[in-house]
Amino acid sequence: MSLSIAKVATAAAVSLLLLSSQPTIAGWKHIKVESNEVGKGGMTVVPLSEWNRWSKRESNRGESWTKNGFPLNRIDFFSQIEAGESIYKERSKKHQPLPKFQSDMLLPDVAELFKANFSIVTDATGVEVTKLEPAKLGSVPGLKVSYTYLHPNDPLTRLGEARMAVYNKRLYVINYTAPRLHYFDESVSEARAIMDNVILN
Repeated sequence: MSLSIAKVATAAAVSLLLLSSQPTIAGWKHIKVESNEVGKGGMTVVPLSEWNRWSKRESNRGESWTKNGFPLNRIDFFSQIEAGESIYKERSKKHQPLPKFQSDMLLPDVAELFKANFSIVTDATGVEVTKLEPAKLGSVPGLKVSYTYLHPNDPLTRLGEARMAVYNKRLYVINYTAPRLHYFDESVSEARAIMDNVILN
């Protein structure tokens, strides 16, 4: 077994153990295949299968879902980000200030904003945008950002695909991430379906 496969297998075992004990762990909520209000009502989505939501919010009007545990797959929702706000919550305004959204930003600038926020908050290294292309977030014209990155002390290459759009002068982002090996392809079609069909409120 290669080192990368072994690390994925270990992460899978740990993540499944945590999720299997979900009723005893405060913070996890089961997401059903039905209409779900996301990010304190900022978006409405209907997943194609069941997910798990973590109660800790990465932004004031956002939330995070996973199927098998965050090391293996993750989809983050960020809604109704106002001018002057960062995409993610700031961990340290003094030592790690995050760039802020401005309502007159062009979409390529929003992509750079997302990359900077993501890199700082997740401690991602080597974040490389591999493709930028127009794409709708729900019915709203926006931008799709495909990228690769690493985590410190982890040799696994991870892939990310985010869509973002400005609607009523507020920013909306949905971001899907997973290891390149097996897990990204396993759920990316469903993540894209969520991005295609989301309703921005």
